[in-house]
Amino acid sequence: MRQTIKAAAIAYVTYLALSILVLLPALNFLAPSLARDYLNRELSTELILFNPFTLGLEVRQAALAEPGGEPFLEFDRAEINLSLASLIKPGLVFDVVALDNLYLHLQRNSDGTLNISDLIADTDEADTRQEPATEQPFQLTIAELDLSARRIDITDQQHPQGYRTHLDSLSLAVTNLSTVIEEGQPYYLQASTESGGRLEWEGDLSIIAGHSAGALRLDNIRLRPFWRFAEPWLAFEVTSGSLNLDTDYEVSWRDNLHYALSGGSLEIVDVDINPRDTADLPDTGVGMKALRVKGITLDGTQQSVTVEDVAAEGLDLRGWSDGDRVSLIDLFAVSADAPLVSANTEEDSAGPSWQFHLDQAALGDSEINWRTGFTDPPVLTVQPLSASLNDLSWPANGPSPFSLSLTINDTSTLDSSGEINVGSGTGHLDFDLQALSVEWFEPTLPDVLRAEIGSGEAQTSGRLTLKEFQPQTLTGEGGVSKFSMVLHGAEEALTRWQNLDWRGLDVDLGKRDITLAELHLTGYEGRLHIQADGTINVQQLLEEDTDANATSETTTTAPEETDSAQWRFSLPQVFIAKSQLDFQDESLPIPFRTVIGDLDGTITDVGSDPSRPMQIDIKGSVDGYAPVDLSGTASLLSDPPMLDLGLDFRGLDLSRLTPYSSTYAGYTIARGTLNAQLRYRLENGRLQGDNELLIEQLRLGERVASDKAVDLPLKLAIALLTDSNGVIDVAVPVSGDIDNPQFSLASVITRAFVNLIGSAVTAPFRLLANLVGSSEDLQTIDFAAGSATLDDHGEEELSSLATAMQQRPGIALVIEGRFDPVTDRAQLQQQLFRKSLLADGLEESDIAQRSAAWEAAISDRYLALGLAANEETAPSILQQARLLRDRQEVPIQQLRDLAAARAAASKRFLLDEGEIEPGRVVLEQVDPETESHTFSGVELSIDV
Repeated sequence: MRQTIKAAAIAYVTYLALSILVLLPALNFLAPSLARDYLNRELSTELILFNPFTLGLEVRQAALAEPGGEPFLEFDRAEINLSLASLIKPGLVFDVVALDNLYLHLQRNSDGTLNISDLIADTDEADTRQEPATEQPFQLTIAELDLSARRIDITDQQHPQGYRTHLDSLSLAVTNLSTVIEEGQPYYLQASTESGGRLEWEGDLSIIAGHSAGALRLDNIRLRPFWRFAEPWLAFEVTSGSLNLDTDYEVSWRDNLHYALSGGSLEIVDVDINPRDTADLPDTGVGMKALRVKGITLDGTQQSVTVEDVAAEGLDLRGWSDGDRVSLIDLFAVSADAPLVSANTEEDSAGPSWQFHLDQAALGDSEINWRTGFTDPPVLTVQPLSASLNDLSWPANGPSPFSLSLTINDTSTLDSSGEINVGSGTGHLDFDLQALSVEWFEPTLPDVLRAEIGSGEAQTSGRLTLKEFQPQTLTGEGGVSKFSMVLHGAEEALTRWQNLDWRGLDVDLGKRDITLAELHLTGYEGRLHIQADGTINVQQLLEEDTDANATSETTTTAPEETDSAQWRFSLPQVFIAKSQLDFQDESLPIPFRTVIGDLDGTITDVGSDPSRPMQIDIKGSVDGYAPVDLSGTASLLSDPPMLDLGLDFRGLDLSRLTPYSSTYAGYTIARGTLNAQLRYRLENGRLQGDNELLIEQLRLGERVASDKAVDLPLKLAIALLTDSNGVIDVAVPVSGDIDNPQFSLASVITRAFVNLIGSAVTAPFRLLANLVGSSEDLQTIDFAAGSATLDDHGEEELSSLATAMQQRPGIALVIEGRFDPVTDRAQLQQQLFRKSLLADGLEESDIAQRSAAWEAAISDRYLALGLAANEETAPSILQQARLLRDRQEVPIQQLRDLAAARAAASKRFLLDEGEIEPGRVVLEQVDPETESHTFSGVELSIDV
């Protein structure tokens, strides 16, 4: 025993002596030499210690340089301590493995090699003999693993611009890291990025079980370093933005790889992306306050990803479009030589595909500023902008609801919602667009159009259905209000309207079918002006292009492509109300102007079916007193086109036509009324017109010198053609071929005047007019329809007549009141109807604006008539109002009273203002059965 103890003591002393006297100097002196010989690197250390008592090895203040001498690796202290537990436990057991204050420079060289390649064994030269896959791993246990690094520099010299970044304050702590112990052991890793972001990774790890679980957190990770790496291949610059990530994870790899994330959240905040070349891409960029993704769950085995909520706030898009170029597309374009990772085309396509589900997503407090050449103002500001999406899955298992709400330039609003199946592309979109300024789209007008949009506001709502992501059907209604279009340089609008409303729009893109149930045009005003040079204002709409026209005449037009499925359209009803046409002719020596107003009517059966001609029924008046009717049928799309139209004028004051009579007849028109019935038919390509003109009490005025006047004895002709009632009745037929419409208007006029030669009568009032130097017709005094009040013109005529009567004291005047059974009755009906509505509590504004209260009152009255039960389709509210107005009872006695009141007003004026003796002015009873001379006013006759 003594010998054994002695031998052990000698061995231990020898071990200590060798450790201190041999091993310790060898480590300090041979380590740099070995590094120089085998690694071609310089190694420097302050001290390498071996503790023979604890079997610990410690290296202090070590530095390993690159082969060229640049810094590669430095640390303050490295320690490894072999545990005596290795004698009784399987494999090697280390009490401590530690590395303090590490500095490491990792670099990819310009040739693609790594600066650590010489420190790693060449796998190509490794022994190709492999142990069976079931061989157990090397048995190793490290009780405490500690690693701290002040900085890890990462450099990529192969990068086009030379990329460099670093990690700071990295620390790794692992307890009982082992290939022997199956139970998981804790670890903790943290580090700081170059911009101050933090990485924390903690959990437990079991190498022998092939399992790890824990949590990963990224805090304030700046996006700019990632952008710097990709900068050479990008057109944009990330000036700010950071990322936060927090998730739990689990991974297993012993048998099959399995990985999963749970409870994950991702946040990207304060993002600002701008073009690198602001001169090439001005006014372009993307900003976002925050993008937050919550409830991220990923299962690698099930190949599924679920996200509970995605919320984007403060999105700010800036861009423009110019022709085919879109600035945002150019901003995010990637260079063709970018090192993109291509997809693995050899994957087993029969394997299960990934599944994705998103519970909800929302966009709020966002804005878009977009510049385009198609609008004026060119920059459209969309703010606020909000959107949402719910229940999105891939592969899709049903429709996903969505919504969108935005405001453009603080005026126009769009609200939409719907649902779409992202798998099949089927879905629908309900939309409501309000207060869209039509003026914004002025730049979209063709360059040849010499007009501009003066005003207009559009609104529409409806539903759009999708099939395979393509529009399928469109239904809805809408309108354009307060629209006007003005010729360049003109002061007044060429055309305008108060409201153009469409209802029951149904478009089927698949069947190429368009149906519009109703079109309402209210307050239309059109202007047809003949300029002093004879041109018409509508001719000025298009720019003249002589070169283009000449080219088109000599160019052979290619035949149009035929389409087996032609578009069909149907517009059953068009309603026109409160409209007018302003006609002006400045080419005459005396300019002429008149207004065809009070246009009210319908056009039905407008469509592409040639077997259904459209029906036209429009009524109005000339200058507010002469009724005009346009009615008939037309089939312009039939082959050949068909037309059968009638245009009727009643009670038109011919004195208004003096500019034309003085120019083409050489006389002014002193007085007269015109009733015209114009009928035009188009059959088999030939136009036939049968025009009946009825002229009453025509009297020519002064002769006017005109080189365009016809050389005929017009006064004698009128005298000959005027019958005993002062009526001229002529027919003016016209005809022509529409393929060569060479109508001789001069011959038609000549023929009409030749037919006028007949009989003539004289009238005593002409003498009276000559006595006072008046060219007015003093026999009749016109009153406004439904009125018994004299206007200025009537008072002037009666003043002239009184002066003439003073010069003829021997004559007496008979005054007979007149009424027009059509216009006067209609006006009285309108007055009665208005009074009844006011009596029911409506305001004048309700009637003028046709408010909801007005519509309700009309509807109630119409229902009270009991007609709705017998109608298959209820008439519109305007039709109901017209029907109620026309049902107002106007007894014949009321028309008599109106005529009598007109006569009484005329007599009072002559007696009071003209100072005529009462015995010289008598009134005659109105005869309601009289069918001739019906008009709104009074008729005067001479009694001796």
